Amino acid sequence: MRLIEKRLRQLVTGALALLTAFGLNSGKAWAQEDIQFPVTPSVLVDGVFERCEGIAFNGEGRLFVAGNSRLWHVSTEGETTEIVQLYSNLGLAPIGDRDILMADFGPTNRFSDGPNADGIVWRITPEGDTTRVVDGGFGDPNFVLVRSDGAILVTDDATDEILLVLPDGRMGVISDAVGHPNGIALSADESTLYVAQIFKSTRPIVADGRVWSLPLTNGMPSGPPEVLADLGDDAANDGLAMDELGRIYVAANGAGEIWRIDPNTRETVLVAEHMPGAASIAFGQGEFDHHSIYVTSTQTGKVWEVNVGVRGAPLHR
Repeated sequence: MRLIEKRLRQLVTGALALLTAFGLNSGKAWAQEDIQFPVTPSVLVDGVFERCEGIAFNGEGRLFVAGNSRLWHVSTEGETTEIVQLYSNLGLAPIGDRDILMADFGPTNRFSDGPNADGIVWRITPEGDTTRVVDGGFGDPNFVLVRSDGAILVTDDATDEILLVLPDGRMGVISDAVGHPNGIALSADESTLYVAQIFKSTRPIVADGRVWSLPLTNGMPSGPPEVLADLGDDAANDGLAMDELGRIYVAANGAGEIWRIDPNTRETVLVAEHMPGAASIAFGQGEFDHHSIYVTSTQTGKVWEVNVGVRGAPLHR
């Protein structure tokens, strides 16, 4: 039954894409008015990962998940294929036509071993070939994002640092204004960086629920951050994603919830709940449902599919 439902949704998505191409459909929020939030997520992957975190679609629309300290390819039927083994399984982002960026704590991490500078950001092909984009000089990379100019933003949630990696390899910390930053997202005009704060402190670990907006000018912070929303002390905000209408989706890891925030109105909507360890978020691409988000879990190892009735914002690769 679940396969039939998925195929029907794929057919509808394809039909709507054709209507949009001929100017007969806006392609935006095609069924959102019919969705009653919070929705019940469906399970795409279960029983494969002890825990998983990073998730992204590459330029070909193929789905990749970071779990069990490995990178995996996931089919529309939930079948998994191991690509390569690494040190950890943090954030993913598409880069280029086919490749995936993967954040990796490296051999040590601050939570277990104290301050370090052996973090890695990998560039990985679908065949498993790896290149070190960042190799040391940074602590514990967590979330990665590619800007329109090819530069890469990387967060370290064990500290307050957001790193900028330029296409020529130069890198440096561009912000420490938000404590323990995790997921990040850029506005369409790249004038605002949205940042999820996961902790108030790490010794002891105390969760945070705030999502911040940080103004940018020419890619650099140009003012103090402002609280966009506070999802509660137990939220422990993790991954972020943006839809085509500019709204932010937040994985509240500690609360097991997905929230949507409208930066213009500050409206917050509970999109889905009962998702323990909800971690990273990616909008469907390729043969997957383009009006759904796909969510990983650091607690159960599940990958969920959540119909939100709108497409994701285009990502830079």
